[in-house]
Amino acid sequence: MKKYITNSSEATKRLAKKLAPQLKGGEVIGLVGELGTGKTVFVQGLAEALGIKETVNSPTFVLMKIYGITPAKGGKSGIKHLVHIDAYRLESFDQLKEIGAEEYLNQKDCLIVVEWADKVPEIRKYPKYKEVTFKEGKSLEERVISIQ
Repeated sequence: MKKYITNSSEATKRLAKKLAPQLKGGEVIGLVGELGTGKTVFVQGLAEALGIKETVNSPTFVLMKIYGITPAKGGKSGIKHLVHIDAYRLESFDQLKEIGAEEYLNQKDCLIVVEWADKVPEIRKYPKYKEVTFKEGKSLEERVISIQ
């Protein structure tokens, strides 16, 4: 497990951008942490690194958003879609299936990022699952980010 400390939202985005080139497609990234610890900011950094121009916000009420990736950026890695899921309001893995997420899981050309992954622990069964944990640090802006 690797630990990183960031001291701003921009630093959290930079960390995600630094890690993005390691992603090849087919990964499921579970984000775990309290409200306001940087989960959505991390996804924004991944999205920017993949060349997504749209504004990326937490899909709290729609539960899932799918972003297309232009071949110039994501195409090099084979990632064609970023699937951003917010599991905060879900009560079971079956509800995740009901919103259509299963269609994207195990797809080699998709990167799945699940905020509040601890709400649907079955997501951890996917072979390319990685977990990123966010915790408040010593100061108001500091975050301790652990990557499995």
